[in-house]
Amino acid sequence: MALLRPAEERDLPAITRLSHETLLLGRKGPWVFPSQRLWGEVFVAPYLRRGCCCRVAEEDGEILGYILGSCSHLALTLYLLPRLPLLLLKLLLGCYGPPLPHLRYLLRLVLFPGPKAPKRLYPAHLHIAVDPKAQGKGLGKALLADFLECLKQKGVKGVQLSTTRANTAARRLYQSQGFRLYAKRASPFWAPYHGHPVIHEVWVKEL
Repeated sequence: MALLRPAEERDLPAITRLSHETLLLGRKGPWVFPSQRLWGEVFVAPYLRRGCCCRVAEEDGEILGYILGSCSHLALTLYLLPRLPLLLLKLLLGCYGPPLPHLRYLLRLVLFPGPKAPKRLYPAHLHIAVDPKAQGKGLGKALLADFLECLKQKGVKGVQLSTTRANTAARRLYQSQGFRLYAKRASPFWAPYHGHPVIHEVWVKEL
């Protein structure tokens, strides 16, 4: 049976692997963002070092799921901004492999952002994933419930998350935990990778 515990710095490689392997709408997409190492530095490390209430589900020493959260966007921004120039330089120098796929992905993130809920009402946000081989065992529900309880104990008044209309299992999970759909918008972000635009959604929950 999987053990839920706070995520630690030592979990960075395992969380990065799982996050990177589910980056294409829950599926592998190594051509979308080839470097697992860069993915971890940009999208995982800020949460482990400046986020809050991050959790992992571990069984026999293997990370089967995680939830990465932040009680405010500002903490992540202050961590990542001063590191971006060096990361970009290393990327352009080829330290993470061919620069073009990574630059394309990052540029599209800036050009085609998904909808957001007001940060003053929903300051916290989260990312969650469960290894496909461990899905259907309630790990996602357990991780999310533990995360929400942690936010409540910290006095956070609201949380938001982003997903897509295509992720029906995740949407059912969020609804079961009291989240509601706040806004949705068709986005061309995934079109080059998925074959067509995808409906991006933001879900919220008052705590």
